[in-house]
Amino acid sequence: MPKPTVQPRIAILGAGPIGLEAALYARALDYPVTVYESGQPAEQVNRWGHVAMFTPFGQNCTTLGLETLLRENPKREFPGDRAGVTGREWRESYLLPLAESPRLKDCLQLQTTVLTIGRTGWRKTDAADTGKPLPPFRLLVRTAQGQERFDTADVILDCTGNYPRPNWAGDAGIPAAGEIASRPQVSYWVDDVLASKKPHYAGKSIILIGGGYSAATTMVNLAALAEEQQSTWVIWLTHADRGGGPLPRVPSDPWKERDKLAAKANNLACRCDGNLEYHPQTHVEELISHGPDKGFRVAGKVLGKPMSWEVDRVIANVGYRADLTICQELRVSEPAGQFATSEPGYYILGMKSHGRKSGFLLAEGFEQIRRTFAAVSGQKTLDLYTRKAA
Repeated sequence: MPKPTVQPRIAILGAGPIGLEAALYARALDYPVTVYESGQPAEQVNRWGHVAMFTPFGQNCTTLGLETLLRENPKREFPGDRAGVTGREWRESYLLPLAESPRLKDCLQLQTTVLTIGRTGWRKTDAADTGKPLPPFRLLVRTAQGQERFDTADVILDCTGNYPRPNWAGDAGIPAAGEIASRPQVSYWVDDVLASKKPHYAGKSIILIGGGYSAATTMVNLAALAEEQQSTWVIWLTHADRGGGPLPRVPSDPWKERDKLAAKANNLACRCDGNLEYHPQTHVEELISHGPDKGFRVAGKVLGKPMSWEVDRVIANVGYRADLTICQELRVSEPAGQFATSEPGYYILGMKSHGRKSGFLLAEGFEQIRRTFAAVSGQKTLDLYTRKAA
């Protein structure tokens, strides 16, 4: 992309970790930028705030962010670079101060939802004129008061993440029979079963569906709850069967917390004692709620044989997928690791760029920000992260 003659107007969707860092990068370049956030800054981080992060604090922030906060308050203290932190500690020590900093505060539009995006005077089906630049993006926006308006932008950075749109628990990536109607009663999140959600799960029979790190986190915590509350019963259903447990062990895993979690979860699955059942190679075919707080019927095939359960609670930690509803009138396809899209000027950054894949690390998101602004500015070597915070 050639170096622009005028500063492009940047619209950032989402004030999560990557959205805030992208906004800070834009402000450092003196680009006009607006951040649209339907809730509060880093709100989704708070959903899993009790969970310990795999990476230490120093890998979850940028030199630009630290410089900004230290410039405002040279005495501000942060966790050590190698310190392990929970999502909530990270949010409170770094993300919220960034959002509240004078550098960013005036560009954040909170409780403001972008409903859909198109291009002014142009439709998705229109043939592109290679000799003319595309018209600006046109955003339909709804405020907290319910008022709707149109805004325009030259560049869109979609940093909305995947967390608001969980996958289905049924086989083949589609809902199990009854799951659509039951969705309000199913938890698709990493609930804090040992604290805020403890009364909801203690002493209950629980089915946990999923075989990734989110499910492993939930399983380890449910096992601790079952030891404390002996009437708690946990049934863990996973699709895969790796022989040594549901989670792969990474040789010489650089993230020790991740390896510890995998080891604990696999050990629980292999022991399968106490108040725990583990069923690998399970395909869920039916998930029916009997009503709010009235339990569930879950049925499927385990090792090819029909099986069913009646339980009090269902947790489906089955991953997430990108929601592309807002850009249906643009040439944007489901991402699978790339952050640039077929729509010029539209970038998908952060976890959402991975689509349905897991394993996103913040360092990758920071590199996406750097490369995006290098492309937008037309300066291939542009890098505001090379400086070291004082």
